[in-house]
Amino acid sequence: MKLVLGTVLAAAALLAGSGVAQAEQALPQRTPVTAWADVNIRECPATSCKVFGVIKAGETVDAFCWTHGERIFDYGLVNEYWLMVSRQDGGRYLSSALYFKGDQRANLPIENYCGRA
Repeated sequence: MKLVLGTVLAAAALLAGSGVAQAEQALPQRTPVTAWADVNIRECPATSCKVFGVIKAGETVDAFCWTHGERIFDYGLVNEYWLMVSRQDGGRYLSSALYFKGDQRANLPIENYCGRA
């Protein structure tokens, strides 16, 4: 009973959070994406945000959705799309889509929008 109640309370707390959290819950599809260059994993879609790790060039990870963020200029390219790449601990971690293979959203479907960052 306690486990069920704890699960229900945790789900309620998550749904009571921001609209972004609700949008993330509506997008369970995971899309594998492969980095073509090393890319930082950050707590928000901007280079001023804390770095939590690095996805190495050639590494494939799951991306859940995309959002708009800081416009990144690197390697002669420009991109303002960011991918949510990890939710294992309930956190929202993002990486610039510029560093992933595929189109400007690393081939994530247009409907996999996370919401405003």
